Parts: sequence; structure tokens; C-alpha cells
Amino acid sequence: MERINGETITGIALVILAVLFIYAATANKTWSTILPADYLILAIGGAFIILGMWEIRKNRINHIEGEHSHH
Repeated sequence: MERINGETITGIALVILAVLFIYAATANKTWSTILPADYLILAIGGAFIILGMWEIRKNRINHIEGEHSHH
């Protein structure tokens, strides 16, 4: 049974990257010009996390249903 998958790992990495970029934007005027892109990266990371969790849940339900159909 999976606890974490590639989509979830990708999402976590993108969220961490976006948080670092947003933090850099607070300290540097040049970074603040790309702040909308940072929020887009954050949203994409969140979407990947949701997709990964949904995939794990779907696989878990299919795995459990498969076990019950054999008995």
C-alpha cells in the first residue's frame, strides 16, 4: 500500500520552492516583480498534492475491493 507517490512529492517540492520565492520577494525588490508567478507555482504545487492524495485513495479503494471479491 502506497503512502506517498510521485505526484505528492512533486507537489511538496513545488510548494517549498514557492514559499522560498515568496520569502525572497519580501527581501528583494527584483524578486517581488515575479510574485504572481510565485503564487502560480504555489497553486500548481497544491494541485499536485491533491492529485497525489486522490490517486493514493483511488488505489487503496481498488485494492480493498479486489481483496473482498476473491473471498
